[in-house]
Amino acid sequence: MSRRIKEVESKNTIRNKMTNGTLIMDNGRRYNATPQQKFLSNQYAEAFFDYVASGGSRVDAALYEGADNAGGYTVPLTVESNVIPLAPPDQGVRQVATVIPTVMDIKLPRKGAFGVAGAKPESGASSNSFPETDPVLEQVTLSAFMAGIRETISWELAQDVPTFQAFAVDDMLTAQQIYEGNKYINGGGTGEPQGLLGNVGAGVTGAVADAQGNLLSIDATFDVLGKLKTPYHQNAGWLMQRSTAVAIRKAQKQANLFEPVFVRVGDRDYLHGYPVTYDSNMPSTAAGATPVLFGDFKAGYVIGDRGGSGINVKVLDQVQAMYSNFLFVDKSLTLNL
Repeated sequence: MSRRIKEVESKNTIRNKMTNGTLIMDNGRRYNATPQQKFLSNQYAEAFFDYVASGGSRVDAALYEGADNAGGYTVPLTVESNVIPLAPPDQGVRQVATVIPTVMDIKLPRKGAFGVAGAKPESGASSNSFPETDPVLEQVTLSAFMAGIRETISWELAQDVPTFQAFAVDDMLTAQQIYEGNKYINGGGTGEPQGLLGNVGAGVTGAVADAQGNLLSIDATFDVLGKLKTPYHQNAGWLMQRSTAVAIRKAQKQANLFEPVFVRVGDRDYLHGYPVTYDSNMPSTAAGATPVLFGDFKAGYVIGDRGGSGINVKVLDQVQAMYSNFLFVDKSLTLNL
């Protein structure tokens, strides 16, 4: 009987398919083997889809890569090489400010106050002189501030997805612009660029929401027009968030104005005939906030790019080489007034 059992076991095809010929007993439950990862070539993907499209009539030699013992084929996983972009926030200060290249800190003299003239009594027998009140000169220094970002990318990812390097560089440049854009509005001026809010120079003024936090009214936009001096009106414009523009449009609708003050001509918005530029870093309409700035920004705000407006990107392939990673580092020097 023992000889007969051994003869049957020698022909057992199930046992032959087990690891080392050993049966796996798991209390009647199904045993799931760990699937092995397999990489398929681009030729296989093309051959597979051509095979499906032809109804199985066109069989390419490359199909052997994904064939199994049952005569089926592995369905290739296709990943689009282009990453769907994420829209960056509105950044408008660079569009309206004066941007200059620099190679060092710049001392900018500016006039702080006029000299004062006055009447002089006739001299006659006495010596009467004109009053002397000199103009006030001030000096502002444009200094540079370093900013940058670092991103780590694996060699495997860079090689498997050829467009990922370009994606990473574009992301770094966008991150740099987002950082700078915020500082151009909210920067404190110490160790970072000086922002417009709270530090505006000649030719720029703001409209502030009331103490109750009501939405910006049409009257408030009219009032701010009268605060700007005549020399700055020729190149003046508005700076605000898009949500603020919507609030002004709603106020215009509620006021039922005979002549709309907020209009769109072509692809540009105008408020009271002056162009509107949008920047997401401007405050929202709220009590104590300054949601709108109006003025000649080219006269009131200067951005200096040390060494030009370009952003330097450096690839470091030795720092983390033992981890099969490499670094992208970008940096720029920006100074402003």
